[in-house]
Order: sequence, then structure tokens, then C-alpha cells
Amino acid sequence: MLRPSPRRSFYVVVSWSGDACQDWSWEIRRKRRPMGIRLREAGFRSHRAAHEAGRIALEDLLNGLVIERASRSAL
Repeated sequence: MLRPSPRRSFYVVVSWSGDACQDWSWEIRRKRRPMGIRLREAGFRSHRAAHEAGRIALEDLLNGLVIERASRSAL
């Protein structure tokens, strides 16, 4: 059975905090089941800035998963 591609399993959500901070944040989520941890960062002044930072963080996560899979299959 083929496993779903990690690139299709994760996505970035951008949200605005209406509390005293009033800032934008990003969070990486996984489809179908929760990740068990939260990957999130806040303090951005715009939706665009938060989205770009989240996109970069997601790319880093996915690249790390590819490296981890490769090292496991080499064993």
C-alpha cells in the first residue's frame, strides 16, 4: 500500500489574533489526523508576512521528513 505524499499531508493555516496582541500567526497542520504537537509562530504584522514565514517553515519540515525517510530506508 502506498503512503500519501508528505507534501499533500501538511498545510499552513494563517490566523489573526483579536486579543491585546493583535497580530497574525501561522500554524502547520496535518490532514486526516492531528500531529500531536503544535508548530506555530505568532507576532507577524500582516497576513502576507505570516503566510510566507509559514510556507518556509512547512518547506523546512517537509525537507526534514524526506531526509528522515531516506535515512530509514538506507538501514
